[in-house]
Amino acid sequence: MFNYLSPRRFEKMFDDFFSPSFVTTNTNMNMKTDIIEKENEYILEMELAGYNKDDVKLSLDDGYLKVEAHKTVERDDSTDKVVHRERFYGSQSRSFYVGNVDQEAIQAKFNDGILVINVPKKQLKLEDKTKYISIE
Repeated sequence: MFNYLSPRRFEKMFDDFFSPSFVTTNTNMNMKTDIIEKENEYILEMELAGYNKDDVKLSLDDGYLKVEAHKTVERDDSTDKVVHRERFYGSQSRSFYVGNVDQEAIQAKFNDGILVINVPKKQLKLEDKTKYISIE
């Protein structure tokens, strides 16, 4: 009879409803990042396809490195009816805890939609390993 909503189809419909492609929110899904650890630094390589250098802002606050990107719609939607939109417009951001590093030591380059950020590792002061005990 009415077997069009079998348990398997219902489960797929439920999964599709909550999938990221169905629910479009202001998330960082488009800010895919690789983090590489080197001896003296971390390198963050972030994909920001479609953005220009002027669309991206970096800030350091209380040990958190924040990357913000903003893109505006380039077409006048008042005259054209957009039937389907997959490209993202608006603001998005990501934060990474980098600890207490010197802001001047952080370097960033933007080329061909890839943002590369070099963050030096926090330099710990080496203490003298010899501990002296006072004699009374």
